[in-house]
Amino acid sequence: MSEPEAETPAPPAPPGPASVTPEPGTPNRGTPALATPALAELPGRIERRDGIAWLVLDDPSKRVNTLSRRLLGWFEEVLESLERGLPRGVVILSGKPDAFVAGADIEELRTLSGEAEVRGLLARGHALSCRLETLPVPKVAAIHGACLGGGLELALCCDFRVATEHPKTRLGLPEVQLGLIPGMGGTQRLPRLVGVPDALDLILTGRQVDARKARRLGLVDETCAPQVLATAAERLIASVAAGGAARIIRSRAAKPLTNRLADLAARGPLGGRLVYDRARRSVLEKTGGHYPAPLAALDVVRDGRRAPLDRALEIEAAAFARLVLTDTARNLMSIFFMKNDVEARAAKLAGAARPITGPVGVLGAGFMGAGIAQVLAHRERQVVLKDRDLPALGRGLAFAAERFAELRKRRRLSEPEARQAQGRIYGTVEAADLARCDFVIEAVFEELAVKHQALRETEAVAPESLIFASNTSTLPIAEIAAGSARPENVVGMHFFSPVHKMPLLEVIHHPGTSQEALATTVELGRAMGKTVIVVGDGPGFFTSRVLGPFLNEAAWMLAQGARVDEIDGALRRWGFPVGPLALVDEVGLDIAHHAARSMIERRGERLAPPLVFVRMLEDGRTGRKGGRGFYRYDGGGKGDKRVDEAVYELLEWTPAPVAEHEIVERCWLQMLNETARCMQEGILSNPVDVDIGVIFGFGFPPFRGGLLREADRHGLPWVVERLTTYAERHGERLAPAPLLVDMAARGARFHG
Repeated sequence: MSEPEAETPAPPAPPGPASVTPEPGTPNRGTPALATPALAELPGRIERRDGIAWLVLDDPSKRVNTLSRRLLGWFEEVLESLERGLPRGVVILSGKPDAFVAGADIEELRTLSGEAEVRGLLARGHALSCRLETLPVPKVAAIHGACLGGGLELALCCDFRVATEHPKTRLGLPEVQLGLIPGMGGTQRLPRLVGVPDALDLILTGRQVDARKARRLGLVDETCAPQVLATAAERLIASVAAGGAARIIRSRAAKPLTNRLADLAARGPLGGRLVYDRARRSVLEKTGGHYPAPLAALDVVRDGRRAPLDRALEIEAAAFARLVLTDTARNLMSIFFMKNDVEARAAKLAGAARPITGPVGVLGAGFMGAGIAQVLAHRERQVVLKDRDLPALGRGLAFAAERFAELRKRRRLSEPEARQAQGRIYGTVEAADLARCDFVIEAVFEELAVKHQALRETEAVAPESLIFASNTSTLPIAEIAAGSARPENVVGMHFFSPVHKMPLLEVIHHPGTSQEALATTVELGRAMGKTVIVVGDGPGFFTSRVLGPFLNEAAWMLAQGARVDEIDGALRRWGFPVGPLALVDEVGLDIAHHAARSMIERRGERLAPPLVFVRMLEDGRTGRKGGRGFYRYDGGGKGDKRVDEAVYELLEWTPAPVAEHEIVERCWLQMLNETARCMQEGILSNPVDVDIGVIFGFGFPPFRGGLLREADRHGLPWVVERLTTYAERHGERLAPAPLLVDMAARGARFHG
């Protein structure tokens, strides 16, 4: 999530023992000496006050609550207790500080071995949901923090929902991001509550909404400050007792006429066909058909909406059981765990960080520097943004203002919040204004001499404790640090473009980097909301280094006779968001060529591309920013692009079609080949960092699970055989790296 995490107090703890009568067999949190070890491990507790039963979800074995088998078992016992002695109302809330229920227990899902086992677990969950839903008293879900997946499905079984207006409160059904659909009734209860069009938007995208947006959708009935969540829940129950239920339910239907008409059309035979067909076309356009879950969700919502709820839940369960066992779901769930692993290691490393007491300096107000400054300001950091002249600085400040305007338009920030965030960026052309900065991020031109000059000017005015982080994409950090009076405080901080959208941050340490400087850099990256991987030093580090051969091989195939659209189309159909030649246009041919020259100087001719890029630049082609590259653009903006046929004449090109499988294999295997060399050289060693890096850094197809998982799926003997064959045909640059040859001979895999 991109919202700043404001220091708003968490909601008060649920009612304490002085005013609550715990249920028999429920541990009393106010008197821990009375709780037996067995009872202390319960995933929740039930307490009564003034006739209301408070179901407090608080699994002591987990950082956040999940819908695990343990929680289901506890809920079954709780419902039996409630059915024996009905309260006047039920409130479900969380004892965790920042989450209601974060979703299903993904670890348990990965252990399921067959459709029958999956269906059995879902049948138990559905039975429990229906018992809660039909309990004849008002039921309120009191939501603070993440209410996602199974957590939202649990809340949908309640009669009413109240949520806190806090940045950490997010509601959604993100199952499609794991290759799944909601499995605890979400595909059926959500459309019945908010209408088919709005429900499809949440289910098919996995989008999360804040409390205010949820209220506008009719998903929650009230919003409140975190401090009064329990009071708001009690007030809802009192309102129902006073005959106010109909008023609350009517308010959900007070949606714009267009929304109501769209929902009405979706439930009819003709309008429904149009709604679902259009949604299907949109899904296929965005996913290329690689992700079966959104298509299954469409069918389940459509078929279930026409059936009674019990039959609709069976339809949902059958689809979920099929999806959870697919390779796509397994791979996407593995990414979930890999990301958690990366973030846990980054958090541990950041434990040695020192506080950044002053503003963060950013050198260079170009596209990258302004983007870095904007994200820092959004995350409530004071920023000093410096450039060489006022026009360049003005462009950078305007760029940041545009980003904040977008957030305001999307209602992620209010008008005052956006103005306040923009006000955190202080623009200057004077180096002296960096005097209070003990952390500076450099994003100047990619020339060693320019970076050394920026470093010397900054060290001359900044505190001796200064940590200097370079956003270079190719230059070794040790070479930059050689120009420093305190090289131990120089690190790499490689962001990806655009900074406000791309989640990865590559932090690079050279052999002399201090542990404190590295830890502080990692912590700042985490504070910016980035997924941080830490890698060793060398030209191109990891991400830039492995992306280069991928792009080069595409250029080699173009030079050998493949068409631009054949190359890019093959890689898009394989799952990349954009093809390699289109990506070069986006990056800029001048920037790509400059990076390639830097790599060749330090790594040799093995990484040399054909003359394609040189000839393109000689013809004035810089890519999208210049209006033409491999493609032509409508004024260089965001309009449609088409292949520029003049490229073929420019390159003195002779057509020689290349098979689609060869286009794909040569590109991704070259990426793998260079990754193996990076691992041999100790740039990085953990396969998890590799796969997270390529997926989050430049869009390696997530449904494949990552570069190394794809290699494991084929088997390294196959990888070595293909690379050897291509090397014999097209040159030694394709020869398999020694690590791949060795692992193939041993029958080894990257992931165990």
